Amino acid sequence: MGNKGKMDAKGLGALSAVVLLFVLVFVAHFVYGVTPVVVDGISMLPNLHTGDVAISYKEPYGKIAIGNIVVYNYNGMLIIHRVVAKYRHKGILCFVIKGDNNPVPDPGYPQYCGYYSYKGYMTGGVPYWEVKGVILTSNGKTPIIIPYIGSMILAIKGTGNDVI
Repeated sequence: MGNKGKMDAKGLGALSAVVLLFVLVFVAHFVYGVTPVVVDGISMLPNLHTGDVAISYKEPYGKIAIGNIVVYNYNGMLIIHRVVAKYRHKGILCFVIKGDNNPVPDPGYPQYCGYYSYKGYMTGGVPYWEVKGVILTSNGKTPIIIPYIGSMILAIKGTGNDVI
């Protein structure tokens, strides 16, 4: 007869590891705003691919820099693109945001940020309050990702365009 109903040291260790991981993820999310995001679309190629999972975290708006990849709200859709310029319009901090694979910057919100000239294109900026997080990177530019693992999520919920 064995120890039926009793947990051995291996089982207890595994359970402890799962509980610890859950606690760490919970704390990271609620204290630091860490959230996994699934990439959907080609606008950030070659750095992000459909199905990649990236990690978004909260960053004070004043510390968001040109070159950061951000997650922002655009009319109810969450978009993952790179900050290519930042400026102030009537006291509002605004970001010009563009997909790495896109020829022009995103349209932004001209009603809040006015228009900004970026490399010959007039575009509206994205106001700071629409930026929901910054993607974790290894060197300030290259995102840390888990490749293609989010493809199953996209298969279940359907795809959009750079929506998380």
